Amino acid sequence: MTVQHISLKDFEIQNEIKKELKVKVKEWTEQYCDAIEQNYKEYHIRTLNGNLSGNYPKYAQEQLDEIKNGTAKLMKFRIQEGRKYYKIIQQNFETYNDFNEYRDGSVHSFVDKNTGEVYMAASWNKPAKHVRFDMRIIQQRTLMHTPSFVTWAGGYLYLR
Repeated sequence: MTVQHISLKDFEIQNEIKKELKVKVKEWTEQYCDAIEQNYKEYHIRTLNGNLSGNYPKYAQEQLDEIKNGTAKLMKFRIQEGRKYYKIIQQNFETYNDFNEYRDGSVHSFVDKNTGEVYMAASWNKPAKHVRFDMRIIQQRTLMHTPSFVTWAGGYLYLR
């Protein structure tokens, strides 16, 4: 077995690069959440516009007005930092029993904190086995930050 020796300077450079990547992954993950939220907002507006000519046009118009003036309680996505992953959690606004607050719904996806690899959620606590996207790759990161690609329901995370 060959042992590879690196200088202290090279070791420090490697550690600095890892730290910089961790900071970038956090920023990319925040942008990813913003893109998912924007996708849901666009989906909701499309649905409400379709309902303007349906059975509940008054309700649809009220909802569209709330979106326009910024008071709508749309679905949100938040980041929960774990030991190895950022967990992307879907939140819904609950009014049941006078809660009137955002509550966690389900896990949308996981992002590896060190590498920026994106995984589909297998359960609340763990990701699926295979990497779906890698945010270190510019083309894939661009997709992850494009609201028309990252659907709020997560269909883009299934293996093809």
